[in-house]
Formats: sequence, structure tokens, C-alpha cells
Amino acid sequence: MSSADRAAIRDLVESYALAVDRAAAVEVAALFVPDGDLVLFMVPPGEMQTALRHGRAEIATALQTLTRYRATHHTISSFRTVVDGDRATGETRCEAHHVDGTEDKVLYLHYLDEFARADADWRFARREVHARWSATVTVDG
Repeated sequence: MSSADRAAIRDLVESYALAVDRAAAVEVAALFVPDGDLVLFMVPPGEMQTALRHGRAEIATALQTLTRYRATHHTISSFRTVVDGDRATGETRCEAHHVDGTEDKVLYLHYLDEFARADADWRFARREVHARWSATVTVDG
């Protein structure tokens, strides 16, 4: 695995978090290959699949639901990837904040990823989002 590939995939993972926090659903969907999958396991401990979104249009529609929050903030805590030619797998852990009014729903997320090189750029081929646990915190402001 080249350090350039690893850096490009890490940039992809971080671009996803930043675009989600801007509620830029179309931008997030563009980080996937055209027929990519976003698979959600959003009921802690994240073992039961709750949704499957296939293709960029479905992914963008699903992510538009984030606009209901006043703010979100996704912090990547660890990341690892293994590259094999034009394919790669990866694992990312993240703490995600979803502020609605004076409540912050905090989720500990575990992403399991499959990546594909497409037109010299890395994209998500499949991203599983596993919510491992959650907490609700009162926020000021």
C-alpha cells in the first residue's frame, strides 16, 4: 500500500465527515461510486440493519434528513485501511454529535468501508454505519 493511497483514502473519510456536518447531502453522495451502498445499523449496539441506500440519489435523499438538526459534529477518533490494487477496505471510529434544541444526541459510530479507485480518485463502494451506543446531553447556546 502506498502512503499516497492511504492519505487519499483518509482524506475521503474526513471529507465525508465534513460534508455531513455541512448537511451537504449531494456532496456526500458524490464521495461514493455511482452504484455505491450506504448501509445503516442505527439502533445500538449496531447489529441490526435499519436501512440500505443504493446509488448516489438514494444516498443524497437519506442524508437530507440531517437538516433537521441545528448542528452536527463528527470527530474521527481512529482509522485504518488496507489497499489491494484498486480496491481497499477500512475501519473508522467516530463520535457524532447531533444537536436539536438544547439536546445533543451523541453517537459512537463504527464505520466498515469498502473503497474503489474510480477515475484515479478513491470513492466509497460500500459504507456501513454501525451505532454502537448513544447518549443524550444537555447543551447551552
